Amino acid sequence: MKEFELVSWGEKEQEYIKKYLSELAEQKNNAVLNRDEDTADACWRAMEAIELNVTYIKAFQNIKDQKFREAWCELEQCEIIASFISNNSSEDFLLHSRVSFISEVVKKLQSIYPYCVFASPEFTVGYQTCSICGHKIRPRNRCSHVKGKLYYGELCVYHQHDISFKSISLVSNPVQKYSVVHKDETLDFSVLNYLMSIVDSPFELWDIEWTTKVYPAAQFSSCAPDQKCPCHSGSSFSDCCLGKDEIAIPHVEFVFNRPVPNEIPDNIFPY
Repeated sequence: MKEFELVSWGEKEQEYIKKYLSELAEQKNNAVLNRDEDTADACWRAMEAIELNVTYIKAFQNIKDQKFREAWCELEQCEIIASFISNNSSEDFLLHSRVSFISEVVKKLQSIYPYCVFASPEFTVGYQTCSICGHKIRPRNRCSHVKGKLYYGELCVYHQHDISFKSISLVSNPVQKYSVVHKDETLDFSVLNYLMSIVDSPFELWDIEWTTKVYPAAQFSSCAPDQKCPCHSGSSFSDCCLGKDEIAIPHVEFVFNRPVPNEIPDNIFPY
């Protein structure tokens, strides 16, 4: 397999990337015809790793451009693609294809999004079939294929049939992260914007630490009694920390591999 590194969104359109993907698809088809499962699986991994890198770079650029909802959905796509690759690859491949790196950064980026309420639909499924052999899946009558595993460069998934919608719930930890209930214009994306004002490349090293920081109560004079308490307890300010001398609020500490530019403040106080 060839080795190259995507670094920016524009590179996705380069002819050598398109040519390489076409070559991989042809190599995979030939491997399937020749019953060469190892080569077919290796081609699948290479194509999926490119797709993951491209999707991640696009998400990073969208966050830079403050297209937060689009980026959020792309980060979820990265999470799904990376999980499939990880279940069918060696640790060495995950390292050199940047799957491990992207997986970690996606988690960190998701953690600093202000989204916290999601719609979770519930469905009933009549039956499922195996994508590899078409077998109808039953509790005591399954085929030999394992869901999520590779077979000659094809991922085994279960196709669902006779789906009926039952209900929808509001949850904080959804299966489908794309089902965000919030309107972006009502949310505070200052933490993401701060990060993006410093990080230039999607593959730049950085880390995050979650702590609390104590401030004098006088610094919260702009917070009305009926507003949510700044300590993030979920209660109103009047029922929680109003009247205290000091208030501890959640604090995000970023760790960068290079000095922060002088014009960027070390600390942003949100009140």
